[in-house]
Amino acid sequence: MVLVDEAVAVDLGARSLGASGAGVVYVDRAVREPGDVVVGPRTFSLTRPALMVFRDEMPGANWMHPCTYALVDAQTGESVLTVSADRPPVFGRLPGTWVVAVDPQGRADLAP
Repeated sequence: MVLVDEAVAVDLGARSLGASGAGVVYVDRAVREPGDVVVGPRTFSLTRPALMVFRDEMPGANWMHPCTYALVDAQTGESVLTVSADRPPVFGRLPGTWVVAVDPQGRADLAP
């Protein structure tokens, strides 16, 4: 598993989903390699390495509620895909590779 530097991940997360909407933005530092990747309730075919970014639109609320995912090119920072969904990447705490990128109200409750 390839992990990007935490500062790089936070920057990419903030630039991709941090500027739009309220909520908490999380980024998985584990690079998704080309191939099929699950994003929310759907599967997409990824053609280049990317990081998954997740914005919880209603931190602290029980699921299922609005959230947004983005896949961001790990090298260029370009947004590859943005998807609206209603579920987190996993239920409960996120794995240790996830970091908080944006949390303006101190409500992050999914990061390790």
